[in-house]
Amino acid sequence: MYGYYKSPLTPLRISKECIQLSVEKEGKNLHYIRKCLDKSIEKILLSKDCGIIINPIEPLNTPKYITPYLLIEFEKAVFVEPKGTVNIFLTFPIEIGVFIYGRKGYDILDIFTLAKNKFTLYGDPRNGIVCKYYKSDIYTSIPNEKDPMIEGIMRLKLINSTENWAEINKAVFDAREMKVYFDENLVSTKANMKLLSLKSAETEFVSSGIKKGMKSSIEVLHPGRLPVTTKKYLMEDGL
Repeated sequence: MYGYYKSPLTPLRISKECIQLSVEKEGKNLHYIRKCLDKSIEKILLSKDCGIIINPIEPLNTPKYITPYLLIEFEKAVFVEPKGTVNIFLTFPIEIGVFIYGRKGYDILDIFTLAKNKFTLYGDPRNGIVCKYYKSDIYTSIPNEKDPMIEGIMRLKLINSTENWAEINKAVFDAREMKVYFDENLVSTKANMKLLSLKSAETEFVSSGIKKGMKSSIEVLHPGRLPVTTKKYLMEDGL
């Protein structure tokens, strides 16, 4: 489903899992229809000729843009040895972006998801931050049979800079800096988590897919969002 589609030379019709998507010529314009689960949307494209790009994107936009932060809770706690470095693999939720492409560039047309939307609070109830929430199993290698329309795979490098064994139950990221990559069978991202103490860590995303040859997704810019002053997020309210 992901990729570039040229229209309106041939009507675009996609039917996959719970998604039905089409772009067809209607008079001098184009008619966009998308049905996903129990929701549908229709738009008229006032263009004689344009392309459609469908990409997996960072999971910040549905049901609307509420927070830039993503919290992934581990199904089981992970212990990292003193001064140790290890790679683990997690899953993260996928959102699907539909972009309209013309002679003067591209813009977002539609965003939807098959993943469940959940939110949680990280930190103190008074001063904590709202995060998009996802719970993931822990893997020591890339897990197979994950649906790339619902879940992506994150390679997370854990770096324990302390002199003690460190227990980790969650990771919090600033997902505005998330770099999403994809191919026909896999959606992925890479991130690092440096443990600064037994209760704090620094997380950041890496600009690379977890396999060679993966394409970089278009990043969605959120209207009115604040500029990102640092690419790292400091977890100070526990691991």
